[in-house]
Amino acid sequence: MKTFIISFSVLLSVFSGNLFSQTAYSLSAKKFMQEFQEASLNKGINEEFAEKHDLIKIDGEYHVGILAMASDVLDEETLSSLRVKSDTRFGELRSFRVPLSSLSTFTQTTGIRFIDISSTAFPDLQLAIPSARVDSVHQGLGGLSQAYFGTGVVIGVIDWGFDYTHPNFYDTTHTYSRIARAWDQNKNSGPAPSGYSFGTEYLGPAQLLAAEHDTLYVFGPISHGTHVAGIAGGTGVGTGYHGAAPDAEFVFVSLKRDAASLVDAFSYISNHAAAVGKPFVVNMSFGSHLGPHDGKTLQNMAIDIIQGPGKVFVASAGNNGNAAFHVDKDFSLSATQDTLMTVVDFGNVADMWGQGVSIWGSPISSFSASIRLVDNGHNIIYQSPFYSTSTSPSIDEVTMFVSDSLHIVLDANDRDFLNDRPQMLVEIKNRTPYKVVLLLTSDDSHVHAWNTIKMGNRNTNWGVAFSATYPGAVAGDINYGIGDPAGCGKTVITVGSYLAEKYTQSGNVVQGTLSSFTSRGPTIDERTKPEISSTGSAVISSLNSFDPSETTGIVTTVDFQGRTYSFKAYSGTSMSGPMVAGIVALMLEAFPSLSAAQAKEVLKTTARLDNNTGAIGPEGTNDWGWGKANALAAVRAVSVLSGTNDIKLTESLFTLYPNPASDVVYLQMNADNLTSETIFLEVYSISGQLVMQKQFNPFSASYAVDVSELKEGVYLLQFQAGGNLFFNKLMVSK
Repeated sequence: MKTFIISFSVLLSVFSGNLFSQTAYSLSAKKFMQEFQEASLNKGINEEFAEKHDLIKIDGEYHVGILAMASDVLDEETLSSLRVKSDTRFGELRSFRVPLSSLSTFTQTTGIRFIDISSTAFPDLQLAIPSARVDSVHQGLGGLSQAYFGTGVVIGVIDWGFDYTHPNFYDTTHTYSRIARAWDQNKNSGPAPSGYSFGTEYLGPAQLLAAEHDTLYVFGPISHGTHVAGIAGGTGVGTGYHGAAPDAEFVFVSLKRDAASLVDAFSYISNHAAAVGKPFVVNMSFGSHLGPHDGKTLQNMAIDIIQGPGKVFVASAGNNGNAAFHVDKDFSLSATQDTLMTVVDFGNVADMWGQGVSIWGSPISSFSASIRLVDNGHNIIYQSPFYSTSTSPSIDEVTMFVSDSLHIVLDANDRDFLNDRPQMLVEIKNRTPYKVVLLLTSDDSHVHAWNTIKMGNRNTNWGVAFSATYPGAVAGDINYGIGDPAGCGKTVITVGSYLAEKYTQSGNVVQGTLSSFTSRGPTIDERTKPEISSTGSAVISSLNSFDPSETTGIVTTVDFQGRTYSFKAYSGTSMSGPMVAGIVALMLEAFPSLSAAQAKEVLKTTARLDNNTGAIGPEGTNDWGWGKANALAAVRAVSVLSGTNDIKLTESLFTLYPNPASDVVYLQMNADNLTSETIFLEVYSISGQLVMQKQFNPFSASYAVDVSELKEGVYLLQFQAGGNLFFNKLMVSK
């Protein structure tokens, strides 16, 4: 049968004039400006456009959230005349709400250097406390001077689906709510928080209980935020399903999806913590794959500016460990012109639009992409031109095949303002019976691509495989799968997931394996991610009682003040992230001025290793990080650090061999590490019990420690030599 092909361009946008003449734009900002101009000329700004781009009405007019780099010469009077709302400011990094009628003028305002209008977040949710050793901290075991519950620490949860009435967020006597305040960025009735131009703030128990829950958002009625917050700091309401820091104070932010709103959320939580004089940790169980995966976004810049002593950010790694949704090729290593081919597989989700393929190259380079349709006999039915990032093309093209169609929306930037990388986003709706093949070529770029599902008005973080079902095509892999923006941050603690261990009736330990869905690193600038792993498979926590979709799989319920509240198991790095955020809250209680860098290093240094993790060296791994989060060891380490300004956490002086050991373990110190200080050793069991103490004379290169009396298992070795504190993990095997 003959195939008839009709191709027409819905939009071929290479804008002229002064639209992009002075200000640098992110690719998403460029796309928004193009769609805004098209809508203004044709359909007008309707509710569909407003929902797609998270516009909000202020004083009866639609505003768009903009994250920008702005110099000191920015004319504030001009901003006022344009009715621009200025929200957050960290030096040159600023967030704005700009009325659409003033948008074109705003973009040309002197001092506006770079604009980002992007959708940044989608929940990291896949369709246990003892494993993390939190219970030992709550009992004050392991040589701790006291029990810790997160008292005096703020946990900021940025998410969706909060139940403000849930007793899981009350104190242990169920007398008062521990939610200090909440900002629903998606509810426009106000009042907005002081210093911000949008959303609705609830202060104190009366307002929170009257509001009951946050606004239903584009994700529909969900329980994600309530579940996440319960893992970080829920009391459990007598069910036993309590969180890591059940005495911490909460601040909830129901996030809009634009980049500016995320930075506003950071500043909102930070400002509250400063006002009440408490350290804080922020949990971010969301991400996307549209960003550069190198930690260089304006949102990452905001985190880097805010973080510091008593200010820590935690993010989930993502849930694409099962999806071979990434491909890459370093074309600069090829002696001749070469092409990477891969088949773009499509997801099967209700209401999906198609696939979104995000592609980034190496700094100061360029690459080209083309889309090919092939039949089952591998015959080429259609191929688009090769579009090069060097020309920053914008294409919206529909090709008809009798009654079927291929819709390609392609946008590219030759240089990202923040990292000099070329970027391209190819969105594909395929209604034909043919395969879609992506072709990439370059002379000088190391190109990475990620394939995710695109819903009608948003890109998700659900990865779908690239496959090799075409001659010469390569299959995808699960590498470089950490979500943006937070998970790839340089100062963020990124958390992977594993299935909590269980003890059999005979006392054997089972499970404890890495979750199949947990995303692997590294970042594209080759940093090891995640840093740590925690329990994220089948974790039971609280549900939003106002979520009508949760009717099955309920584990238990509690009745409180005339309402029934449920608990259920969810899986995802959305669950492992808040467990570590809660552990960080315990660490901050023990050492309120603990810095983000110290918190990360302590978690890495004190991480548990076992037969599932295997031996992990000082460089870490891109699946487990540095091992399993060990709350007891981490809190003990920071409690020692907090007791004096003279002790610092350092890399271990010793190499242990053999490890695992059965009778004797030798501590080998290399010549560079020889110390004149007496070395004190304390050995702790995995449950936090002090099982051995020893003292070593200085100037010896090797020490022998008898472990024959120790039971089989994993032990934490804590050493102190003068002003230095360091740890090793030892496995004893009989």
